[in-house]
Amino acid sequence: MTQDESWEKNYHAFLNFMTEQKKRPSKHRTAEHPMLNWLKYQKKRMAQGKMKPERIDRFKQLLEVADQYLRKNQYAYTHQGNADDNFCGNLFSND
Repeated sequence: MTQDESWEKNYHAFLNFMTEQKKRPSKHRTAEHPMLNWLKYQKKRMAQGKMKPERIDRFKQLLEVADQYLRKNQYAYTHQGNADDNFCGNLFSND
């Protein structure tokens, strides 16, 4: 298998996973690690300017799809009310 064929295979595997599962691969599932590693490596190559020009646009499209499936934090860490309401003093003082 050539490098181009391997890249295409990984590209389609990543895209198909996201469209079928409606999520990005998880770092907590070992079966999904190869896809994450491929994605990180491609990001690194693009940042270094080592990615083939014909792959850059397609990879950017893949990143746009991946951004749709970013995991949302299930908790809202916004504070409602006065900032001093729940604060009991300086945690690092010797008082």
